[in-house]
Amino acid sequence: MGQNISKEADIAALLGQWSVTIRQDEREAAAIIHEQLKEHIADISRDFLITYLLLECRFYLMQKDLPNSTIAIAEAKAYRNHFHDSHWYSLHVAQGILYHYEDRYQEALHSFEKAEKYLFQLEEPVEIGEFHLRKAMTYFYLDITALSTLHAERAIEAFRPHKTFEFLLAHAEMLQGLNYIDLHHFDQAQDYLHRALTSFKKLRNTNFIASTNLNFGVLYSKRDSPSTAIPFLEEALRGNQERIRLKILYLLADCYWKTGQTSKARRTYQEGFRASIEKDDAAKKWEFAMLHKKYEDRLNFESVWQEGIEYFRKINDTYNVRRFSKELAHYYDEHKQHELAVKYYSLALLL
Repeated sequence: MGQNISKEADIAALLGQWSVTIRQDEREAAAIIHEQLKEHIADISRDFLITYLLLECRFYLMQKDLPNSTIAIAEAKAYRNHFHDSHWYSLHVAQGILYHYEDRYQEALHSFEKAEKYLFQLEEPVEIGEFHLRKAMTYFYLDITALSTLHAERAIEAFRPHKTFEFLLAHAEMLQGLNYIDLHHFDQAQDYLHRALTSFKKLRNTNFIASTNLNFGVLYSKRDSPSTAIPFLEEALRGNQERIRLKILYLLADCYWKTGQTSKARRTYQEGFRASIEKDDAAKKWEFAMLHKKYEDRLNFESVWQEGIEYFRKINDTYNVRRFSKELAHYYDEHKQHELAVKYYSLALLL
C-alpha cells in the first residue's frame, strides 16, 4: 500500500513537471519526461491517465505533430464520463490550441470560451496567465486587435511577478508588440519586442528568437523602413525555423525590392515561391505570385491581384482580403479608376 502511494506521488510530480516544461516550450526536457511517463502508463490511475492524455495532446502540438495530438485528445475524450472540472478545463484548452494550430480560429475561440467557465476555479497564476495568452493569440489571428490587446495585458500582469514564468512573459510581450504594430503604436511595439527578444536570448530559445526577429521585420516594414527591417529578417532566416520560413522569405523579398536590391529580391521570391509549391500551400503561392506582379510583371498586376483577392475571399482569409484590397484600392485611386477604388476600399473596410 505504501509503495502504491509513493508511486502515485511520483507520477503526480512528473505530470506537474511535464506541464511546466510544455508551457515553457522546453522541448528536450518535455520529451525526457514523456518517455519516463510512458514506462508507467499501465500502472497509473484513471484520473492521472486523463491528465496524461490531455498533456500529451499539448506535448505533440509543441512538436507540430498534429496527427498524434488529435489521437491523444480523442483517447482522453473516451473517459469523459469520469472527467472532473479540471479535466474539462484542460480538454477545452487543449482542443482550442489544436484548432489554433489548424488555423480554425473561430472554433479555437469557442473552445476557449468553454474553458473560461472553469477559470474562476484556477488558483495558479501560470494557468490564469496562459489562458489569457491563448485567448489573446486567437483574437489576434481573428483580427480583433482590441480584445487581443486586453487579454495579452492580463497575461502579462499574471506572469510579471514570477521569475520562473520568464518565457511565458516574453511570449505575451511579443504578442503585445504585434498588437501595437496593428494599432500603429510603433514605439510601444518596439519596446515590447525588445523586452521579448532579450528574454528569449537569455533563455536561448532559438524558435522564439527567430519569431521575434521576424516581428521586428514586420514592425519596420510597416514603419516604411525596409532597410532597417532587412537585417532582422536575414537574422530570422538564419534561425532556420521551418514554420515561419515562407513568411520571412515573402517579407524579405518585398524589402529587397523596396530598397532596389532587385537581384536579391528575385532570388528570395523564387526560393519562396518554389517552397510554397513544394508544400502545396495555395495561400502562400498566391501571396508570392501577387508580390511578383507588383514589382516585376505590371501588365498582369491588376488581373492577378483581383484573382488573388477572390481566392482569399473564398477561403475566408479576411486578413489577406483586407490587406490586398486596401493596396489595390489605393492603386485604382491613383489611376483615377474611382469605381474600382470604391469596390476594393469597401472590401477592405466591410469584412
